[in-house]
Amino acid sequence: ATHPFAAQIARHAATACTTEGVPRLKLLRTAWQKKLGDTWLIAADVTAAASLLPSAGRRAFLSVGRQEIAAFAAAKDTALIVRSIDPPDAADILPGATFITGRGPFSVSDEITLLRDHEIDVLVSKNAGGEATYAKIAAARELGIKIVMVERPPVPPGEITDSVDTAFAWLNALFG
Repeated sequence: ATHPFAAQIARHAATACTTEGVPRLKLLRTAWQKKLGDTWLIAADVTAAASLLPSAGRRAFLSVGRQEIAAFAAAKDTALIVRSIDPPDAADILPGATFITGRGPFSVSDEITLLRDHEIDVLVSKNAGGEATYAKIAAARELGIKIVMVERPPVPPGEITDSVDTAFAWLNALFG
């Protein structure tokens, strides 16, 4: 079970399991789906997401993780508000960007307040799925804010489930 965007770890796990003949089941939470009222601009990766900003909005809320923000350095005409779990390292700080820290889960009302207080007109998010950070998506929908949604990287071939119960049943079938 890795983060949906932990592509390198997923590849390493797949290679190690294949090399050693170890059974592997990927536990992968379900991606968020576009709902009525959402305005999503789909980006293949964070670089593509950054290239969409000039046409998407003037004030962007980045919720992509601090290790990905360098891709947005070229977004000179867009004010950037960046939220990450940990403060950015000095090398990760983008000139002129506003940095805030926070760890989900967040409430929809708190996300609405955040988006309004910072006058956000575009949200950039990785499609991580799950409930802990979904409130930002719901808040953007409620406020009519565009979302630049970064697609997940490809998953190595193999069995996949989005259910912990199914994963336990799989393990039980293998090992009793």
